[in-house]
Amino acid sequence: MASNAHIGELLKAEEEAQNTVQEARKQKTELLRQAKAEADREVNQYKQTLEQEYQQMLAQGSTDTGAALQRLNAETAKSIENMKARVQQKSGQVAQILVNHVKQV
Repeated sequence: MASNAHIGELLKAEEEAQNTVQEARKQKTELLRQAKAEADREVNQYKQTLEQEYQQMLAQGSTDTGAALQRLNAETAKSIENMKARVQQKSGQVAQILVNHVKQV
C-alpha cells in the first residue's frame, strides 16, 4: 500500500509539474504578445516621425526649388542681355571686317 501512496504522490507531482510548465508557457506566450505589441507601437511611432521629417523636407525643397528657379531665370536673362550688348558692340567691327574682305577680293 505504501507503494500506491508513493505512486499517487508521484502522479500528483507530475501533474503539478505539467501545470507549472503549462502556466509558464502561457506566461511566455503572453509576454511575447506584449513585446510584439510594444515593438509594433514603437515602429509605427518611428515611421510617423520619419514621415513628418520627410514631409518637412519636401516642403522646404519645394520652396528652395522655387527660389532656385527664380535665381536661375534671373541669371539666364542677365546672360542674354550681356550677350546682346556684346553683339551690338562687335557688330560694327564685324561689318567693317566684311567690307574690307570684300574689297580685297
